[in-house]
Amino acid sequence: MPADSSAGQMAPEFASDEDLLDRLSARPHELVYLVGSAVTAPSRAGEPGVPRVDGVIELIRGEYQRASELQRFEAALAKEPDNRYQAAFRHLLRTRDQDVANAVIRRAVLLARRPSTRFPTPPAVIDDDHEVCRALEDDVEGWHLPPAADALGQVLARAPAATRPLVLTSNFDPLVSISVRRAGGRAYVTALHGDGSLAGVDGQGCLVVHFHGDWFRTDTLHTPAQLGQDRPKLSASLANLISARTLVVLGYSGWDDVFTRSLIATIRGGLAPIKIAWAFYPDDEAAIVRGSSRLLEALRPGIELGRVVLYKGIDAHAFLPRLAERLAESTAPVGGAHHAGDGEARAGQSGAHHAGDGGARPGHSGSFFAGESGQRPIEPPAAPEASSSHTTGSIAAVLGTHAEAACAPGATPASATGHGSSGTGSLGQGASGMSSGTGPGEHVASGMPSGPNPFQKAGMLGLAARSYVARAADAALAEALEGGAHVVVVRGDFSIGKSSLLLRADRAWTSGAGAAVCLLDLQMMRVDDVNLFFDEFFAEVGRAYGQSFKSWREVQAAAGQRPLLLTLDEFGGLTPEVAQRFVPALYRVVTQLAGAMRLVVTTRDPIAEVLASFELSNPNLGDWPEVELRPFTEAELGRLLALLPPRARAVAETEQAAICERTKMLPKPAQCLCFNLWKDEAAGASDADLAARVRKKESYR
Repeated sequence: MPADSSAGQMAPEFASDEDLLDRLSARPHELVYLVGSAVTAPSRAGEPGVPRVDGVIELIRGEYQRASELQRFEAALAKEPDNRYQAAFRHLLRTRDQDVANAVIRRAVLLARRPSTRFPTPPAVIDDDHEVCRALEDDVEGWHLPPAADALGQVLARAPAATRPLVLTSNFDPLVSISVRRAGGRAYVTALHGDGSLAGVDGQGCLVVHFHGDWFRTDTLHTPAQLGQDRPKLSASLANLISARTLVVLGYSGWDDVFTRSLIATIRGGLAPIKIAWAFYPDDEAAIVRGSSRLLEALRPGIELGRVVLYKGIDAHAFLPRLAERLAESTAPVGGAHHAGDGEARAGQSGAHHAGDGGARPGHSGSFFAGESGQRPIEPPAAPEASSSHTTGSIAAVLGTHAEAACAPGATPASATGHGSSGTGSLGQGASGMSSGTGPGEHVASGMPSGPNPFQKAGMLGLAARSYVARAADAALAEALEGGAHVVVVRGDFSIGKSSLLLRADRAWTSGAGAAVCLLDLQMMRVDDVNLFFDEFFAEVGRAYGQSFKSWREVQAAAGQRPLLLTLDEFGGLTPEVAQRFVPALYRVVTQLAGAMRLVVTTRDPIAEVLASFELSNPNLGDWPEVELRPFTEAELGRLLALLPPRARAVAETEQAAICERTKMLPKPAQCLCFNLWKDEAAGASDADLAARVRKKESYR
């Protein structure tokens, strides 16, 4: 790459992690990921995983036993303090050979293994035995996945097959493809240590391209001589891939290798309309410029054209799980708005639907299956009724499958409040009607759960979801709406259940019986264009009344005749341009209607911070009461676990301390655990297997 010649030029601009999150979640299936070692390396000290630079160097150091050899090795490292990894491998190749270098990489990869049923004792060393290595890869449960790799697998597994997900990696380890398979997707790999085209590579699922070699299929490339070899066929293939989609670079430092050279050639030659999002770990812009000056200078032509955008402060282990959550929330097979039908009946709210704060916190000595006063354990709720009083026709199916903030507040059974639904469709079919059979599983067959799994690993809990557990926020929302609040903010972190609660807002506003209900997901609307946004907004509100609206005046007139409940999910997702025109007008209409209209919005951050981000400081916007959605109390978690089939429920009661610790009392991991326990019991798992499931970290995601 050329030397830094940027003196006198403006320093590059860096966007934020929120900017990158918005960009990747907007068009998730038009991306190619380029990932480096930071994505599959341990997220913290002491965690299993493929070691970082110092760990690999330590493995190489172990190859030298004589004092004189060690001295020469240390001297080689000292000569290149800023490039110790390549210096270590250069010395290893000079004093040993390529086979030894490959063996070092195999040992490094095996440090990511953990005990499994198939391999109770993870091997520490493997000779050049491809069959053993392949068997280890096939044993997907026997690998420790750091948060970044685990989340990337979820993102890729969720992508439609037609989009042909693609990952390019300089890593030798198999953790990306393993994470895809563990998340329920398909993955196939190609490993290149010489020149070769990707044009003939074909398979089902996500393609993972190892362009520096693979941990057992090929030689591994480490030194400048190896990485700098001319590979024209691969360069052409990579350039073609880069030009077809947006390239997202994570945990990759920009080696002087075939990929970086192909990328720079494409940028400088104007060979294709590339789009690159390059993420840097440091949050300090000056530190990035100092450490990556040559790379930034090479990327400058693309930066100046807006084709290359730089992002700072991107910790892959924190960022990719957030992206996975965002995409899980936005995979609804519906549009941006949902409306309750005009003829729907509204059920009254009962006290049983409100969870108080009296439940014991983690560490309470009693069982969290008992109520606040220590009553007998709660029995599993009955199946929901066959019809829904909340909505009618196809709308019920839509609301039952809408995927938003994952695994939300759970609830008293729908049938207890008259809000039930058949529950079919959105939750899928379970192991209903299983025969007793013979053999080892016979003793549990008669008690196997039947019907659909009531739990969800991701997605907003629809109105038919039996696993919705009301929390204190349900009561607080009802109190705010019944107390006359015109605007209410439901606030909480990602996947805490805001969208699921929002879906039930009309039940909280019992005095608004017969109101028109308009539920808008702002993530699904054109917030990038003010005029298009208003067109969509008025059209959706009009649809709630069975009419066609084009102005605020029409909204006011309709709400004056029939009350309106308007809910806005992801309120913080508005752009300042839209918010500055929309929010003051909306607030003015809500207050002028004097109770005939209620507005409920969801945000992650306090509303004052959200309004400030919109650059709205208008004192006329008044107060926005907040309802905070918090983690489960023990009583609330107990109500969720009471939905488990008998044996899993008994195991959960025994393992309550582990469940409290693992879930952190958050709804999503609790839902995921229950989903897995239900599935395991339906498959005939033993009590010991169910207990082991509770103790596995993977069971909670």
